[in-house]
This record gives sequence, structure tokens and C-alpha cells, in this order.
Amino acid sequence: MDYKMIRENIWQIADDHGVYCTLVKGERMAILWDTGYGNSDLKEFVEGHVSTDYMVMNSHGHPDHIGGNSHFGCIYARKEEWDVIEHFAMETTGKAPDYLLKELKEGDIFDLGGIQAKVIFMEGHTKGSIGLLIEQERLLLAGDAINDHLWMFNYGAMPISRLKEMLERLKEQPFDTFLCGHFESELPKSIVDAHLKNIAVLKMDQKTKCNTIGFETYVSTYEGQEGRSVIVFSEDVLI
Repeated sequence: MDYKMIRENIWQIADDHGVYCTLVKGERMAILWDTGYGNSDLKEFVEGHVSTDYMVMNSHGHPDHIGGNSHFGCIYARKEEWDVIEHFAMETTGKAPDYLLKELKEGDIFDLGGIQAKVIFMEGHTKGSIGLLIEQERLLLAGDAINDHLWMFNYGAMPISRLKEMLERLKEQPFDTFLCGHFESELPKSIVDAHLKNIAVLKMDQKTKCNTIGFETYVSTYEGQEGRSVIVFSEDVLI
């Protein structure tokens, strides 16, 4: 399994099809952030690299981030996301999750020993998406909530107006860079501003219309000094 050391105690782990999970290690505890598609033995990898207890968290409930959940007995996620996790577990496996879901709340802080992780609400991509703020490192684990390519469609997606509210709140959080679910390296916080500028010019027409994994969607692209933003959205989220 390929992985990259981001900081002394943070690793970005490559899964199938360009998906990444993140491992954060402290002196007393570790956190595994997302479980990928579940085709590789992520549990064996984590337990081979971590000598302490660890928690497993889902940034959100899409199948490329929860596929390995069944390898673990207990998964932490925001309660608003539980039905999204259950929906995609049923869609991909035909059965309800066989693991226990436990609730994460906005502002929960986990002292891992020498490093702290704080849960922040990042709704938009899905209704219960969360981030994990590593304040000592000024680093945010963002899942898919602020990928440079941001998908706003499918079950659980929220209106663009809620995404905009979240991004404006996010600008006030103390981080400089973030790790997302589909890129191996850190991205700059300025992409938040790129997304906001893109939202301001979203439009639907035949030039931007496309099909994304079977959904009728539209694509809006912005590129400026802040960075690049691509937002793929369905008509129903423009409310």
C-alpha cells in the first residue's frame, strides 16, 4: 500500500482510483480518517504502523470513503450523515452496515498525545460532511468537502446556498493548508476563496451540461490567483 508522510505524525494513504485516507498519530491515540473502497487491507496497514489505540472516522458517507468500514467494529461520524452512510452501504453491498456508528459533534476535541484534532462541520458536499482540524499543524483534513473538484449532487447533497455559508465560516478557521480525499499533497486555503468566486458565477446552459456517473449535471470552472475551482452540480441544489 502506497503512502506519503505529510508531517512527522500524519500520513496520506493511497487507495484505489485516486482516493486517499489519512492517518494521524499521537503518543496515546491515533485517528484513521476514511476507509476508502475497502479492497485493500487498511486495518492491517494501520495496525502495522500504530502501537496505540485508534479511532476510525468517516468524513462523509460516499462509497469511496466508507468501503472499508466493515473491516472495523466501530466508526465515528456526524449523526446527520448516518443515513447517507447507510444509503451507500446498501447501494454498494445490498445490506445494512455491519459496524457500529458513533456520533461526532461539532467542536469535539481529541487529545491524541502531543497533537489535538478538532471536529468541524463542513456541510455541502453531503449534509453531514465534517473536517478534522489539526490546529498545531495549521492543517485541515477536509474529505471531499473542499476538493478542488467539488461534487454537489447525488443523495445527501445540500443546496449551493448552504455550501456558500460553510465556505464563508471556513475562512475563519485557523489553517493554512488542507488534505482532501482525492489528492496526495496539501492544497492551499485560498481554494476556499476560489470556490466562493465560482459559486458567484454558476450557471446552467448547454455548454456546461454533462453526465456525471449517470446524473445530469452542470460544470462551472473558475481559475484565478486564489487557485482553481471546479464545481459539478445538479439543478436541484440551486435553491
